[in-house]
Amino acid sequence: MQKMVNLMVEHTNLGKDSRFIDVGCGLGKPNIHVAQDPGVNFSYGIELEYVRWMLGIANLHQVLKTAQKQSEGDEAKLAHQVYFAHGDITEAKYFDPFTHVYMFDIGFPPRLFETLATMFNRSQSEYLICYHGPKLMVDRYGFNVELLVQKPLSMHGSSEVHTGYIYRRTEEAKKSTKCTTTTFDVPCDPLFANAWKICRSGLEEVCDHTAFEVAKHIAAKPRRVTRSRKVAELQ
Repeated sequence: MQKMVNLMVEHTNLGKDSRFIDVGCGLGKPNIHVAQDPGVNFSYGIELEYVRWMLGIANLHQVLKTAQKQSEGDEAKLAHQVYFAHGDITEAKYFDPFTHVYMFDIGFPPRLFETLATMFNRSQSEYLICYHGPKLMVDRYGFNVELLVQKPLSMHGSSEVHTGYIYRRTEEAKKSTKCTTTTFDVPCDPLFANAWKICRSGLEEVCDHTAFEVAKHIAAKPRRVTRSRKVAELQ
């Protein structure tokens, strides 16, 4: 992931004013990475598969607990502007407010690509980062983008090598219809608004939200059923 981040910094000015979304974030490593380095303004991951999202939110919970311990000084050493959502990206109509749309899209079905292309083309998002070339992304699915750079990248924790592609939206795409809803005076699809507000509220707010999700979905203990209660329920 570090090599891809370096490419994004070099070719897209990924930095502290950037807003980053990972479509199909899984365990959330890219989101946590860019929140820390280069320290983006807002890092949002969305995952449809429940178990993978739970693993991601558990990872984030541990990172945030460390950030809380380190925040006794003037400022937290670990960045906290990260939000993981369990949901369907197609419930959004726009990718706004994100400046960078990232997706490890190996295995995405054709219909999803078509939906994502429509979303991207009518959004103001400037950059698309993925793992498919122009023949698929531009010619087949119609993303209004132009290729900036491509580079073979090895996947952390495996022997797989995939080529990463960084695209920039075309001038034609910039003329698209804008999202009319705003958050912090920036075009923002309603699906992402609450998450952005939580991240802007500070470390404690993000920690509280993440801890609540962990307690609700992971830490909850099943009710202990005694022998007498089991017998009573069977009667």
